[in-house]
Amino acid sequence: MLEIHLYFTPMLDNLDEFDRNDWYLYPVVNLSAAKACRDQAQYPKTVEYLNACSDRLEKIALDFFTVNLYGRKFGRKFILQLQNNLTVSRLLDYNNSERKKILTEIGLSTSEFKVFRDYSKHVLKDSLHQFYENNFTQTPSGIVLTESEELHLAHIEAENLKTFIEKLEKTA
Repeated sequence: MLEIHLYFTPMLDNLDEFDRNDWYLYPVVNLSAAKACRDQAQYPKTVEYLNACSDRLEKIALDFFTVNLYGRKFGRKFILQLQNNLTVSRLLDYNNSERKKILTEIGLSTSEFKVFRDYSKHVLKDSLHQFYENNFTQTPSGIVLTESEELHLAHIEAENLKTFIEKLEKTA
């Protein structure tokens, strides 16, 4: 079994169902991600829209890390349901009611979200630190750990990563 650490931008990097490997997901929220979302959604190129995109990406990342407290399986379900419900052009529609809708769809409630917000902020800060520490600059990027190797894959699309992992498993 491989251990995969994937750094991604929630609304830009579409993820598929996950296979039998051990996946750790880390949403990336930075200026580049906010600009990319703003530009892809074709919002006006203003500071207000840049800040709004950054704010929504941060909310999504914090919600993801809070959901992850229920287990990584729920975290993955949250991201997949989010991507099913919203497109990047509707990023600014993400709000508390949209979060509640997604949580209901995956079988969770929002009752404890405020309690864990500080924890989620700390986890987001740590994951961004790791992203830069690994010299990644773009998403999706990842680290694949085998029993004997650590492979860093910078800016690799999800489909290419999946193909790479399948080939790696065949040679292992």
